Amino acid sequence: MDLTRLRNIGIVAHIDAGKTTVTERVLFYSGVEHRLGEVDHGTATMDWMEEERERGITITAATTQCPWQDHVIQIIDTPGHVDFTAEVSRSLRVLDGAVVIVCAVAGVQAQTETVLRQARRYQLPWIAVINKMDRQGADFPKAVASLRQRLDAPVIPVQWPIGSGSDFEGVVDLLHRKAFVFSPEDQGRTVKEIPLPSDLKATVEEARGALVEAVAETDEELLEKFLLDEDLSAEDLHAGLRQAVRNRQLVPGLCASALRNVGVQLILDSVIAWLPSPLDRPPVQGFHPQHPERTEQRTPDPDGPLSLLVFKLHHQVHGDLHYVRVFSGTLKEGDSLHNARHRQSDRVQQIYLVHADHRERWNQAGPGSIVVLSGLKRARTGDTLFRKGEAIALEAIEFPEPVIQQALEPQSVADRDKLLAALQILDREDPTLHVEIHEDTGQAMMAGMGELHLEVALHRLERDFRVRARAHQPLVAYRETIDTAKEVEASVDRPHGEGRQSATVRLSVEPQEESKPESDWTALAADLPGELREALPVEGDSLIQASGERGYPLAKLRLRWLAVSWQPLGEVPPVELVLGAAGRALDQALEANSVKLQPVMALRVETPEEFLSGVLADLNVRRAEVQDLQIVQGDRRILARVPLAEMFSYSNQLRSLTQGRGTFSMEPEGYAPASDQT
Repeated sequence: MDLTRLRNIGIVAHIDAGKTTVTERVLFYSGVEHRLGEVDHGTATMDWMEEERERGITITAATTQCPWQDHVIQIIDTPGHVDFTAEVSRSLRVLDGAVVIVCAVAGVQAQTETVLRQARRYQLPWIAVINKMDRQGADFPKAVASLRQRLDAPVIPVQWPIGSGSDFEGVVDLLHRKAFVFSPEDQGRTVKEIPLPSDLKATVEEARGALVEAVAETDEELLEKFLLDEDLSAEDLHAGLRQAVRNRQLVPGLCASALRNVGVQLILDSVIAWLPSPLDRPPVQGFHPQHPERTEQRTPDPDGPLSLLVFKLHHQVHGDLHYVRVFSGTLKEGDSLHNARHRQSDRVQQIYLVHADHRERWNQAGPGSIVVLSGLKRARTGDTLFRKGEAIALEAIEFPEPVIQQALEPQSVADRDKLLAALQILDREDPTLHVEIHEDTGQAMMAGMGELHLEVALHRLERDFRVRARAHQPLVAYRETIDTAKEVEASVDRPHGEGRQSATVRLSVEPQEESKPESDWTALAADLPGELREALPVEGDSLIQASGERGYPLAKLRLRWLAVSWQPLGEVPPVELVLGAAGRALDQALEANSVKLQPVMALRVETPEEFLSGVLADLNVRRAEVQDLQIVQGDRRILARVPLAEMFSYSNQLRSLTQGRGTFSMEPEGYAPASDQT
């Protein structure tokens, strides 16, 4: 297809901002669906899992596509709950732009900040939609201001609401000074232009003036016209804004009420107008898997080398389905694909285009395509696939470490093997759900991102796999690091022929801010023989993935390899001997400087004023550090940092303290030192 007419977008938001409702309207107005799906009624097309329909929340990212104005928009609808943030991470990695939904009453919320950090990491252009303009207390300027202030986002309104709350009926297009309303008689299908309301004319001119100035400041030619008081046409503004959005200099701000069927078609217009096609994005960067020092890049050329990234895996009885984004080349059924991670190959059996849980068979997929493949037996989330002779390893997808864990035991001996098999499937599907099996006891430890994450996984064991298991009380997933940098050296030897063979490794073990432990091989790369240079970076990660001195997984730690030597000199030692020496050196460093870490959460509590003192007193008992107190719509908002260990069953306590009127959300903020008594 013509790639200039393709858009790959994600719809992202904090929970309850109306994200899935927006997606359902998009499917309806584009003709993909012939009825309006409703989250509250359990009829949302994109929330296709039974668990999602029962809970009324999105749990897994769902893919679809729709036609609009001779374009094709491929959409990934993502969860808004922080426990399922991995679904957002993996989706944004393969997209070209995002639509960020913000509640017109609440403004920026915790997960809004999280998804914007992820979007910035992948340098994604985005547009902001202030949704729920029909709600009491809706405030468009205030919601835009919260995006600017809390996210430092250059949001500039390109629309203005006609009314708010129960009086919200339409929007004004600031570029063209046109007003639109949406017919309630046909569920908002008919968009009608009306005269600009007289009471809005001054406000619209002021907002348009701000838009003109913001766009002009991003382009020298437009700025010169602006400073000379020359009129900037709608076409000038359109072209300037388009470029500014794609350069991530500006973020268009829109308004809507998806539930009331107001404004959604204009969101689609904006996606086409402002967000980039695959051709507008920079070439995708990577490196040669066998020569990490050699950079590679790919452009969206259908005749170029094939490169695709696996971003999601879904288990089925007859074989796993792999969700992929094709970045370059053309993929065909029957292609043999090599994997950059383990350098083995799999053959593609079928290619599917996906709409929620429905699949349509395709025989090929070109650049920009987001499709599902069957037949891949060895691929995992984050793997790069390519044809023989076209090797590249794209940047992998990074996922946060689990913060909470729960022990599971089979209810009977007959359930043991079924439980272990089911847990391995869940572990393979979800990179943030970690499973560890204790073979001697039959007990399994399941770790995830929060209580809801583990609860959903447990329900899936019962419902999808018919496995009965006893679940123990959830526990905090502690970690271990080192408090000061330490250089260590250790050796191991073993019998070898008539003599002995030895390896000596010198490491620098250092603390770092990044939670995920890292290995640094730069000091060694040029000096090692080829077989060690290839094997150590792959096998060596097992060191930092192991438990530390206190029995906890390692975190916030960097392992720098400084030197490797061996005897006899003329014979390269096996990699396991080198790793044995490195493991002994790491143990020495941890034995002297080990620190226990606990997960810390960024907490946001909203409560009526009359309950504030009780809520604050309770947070003090929970060892929370209050960072800010705000007034929001007459209520009080508390922003704090708190150890996760103190937050189990907090929802019940907050409900009791506020007579059911308080709400809270929290997300992992990292790890902090914990006392041994914690």
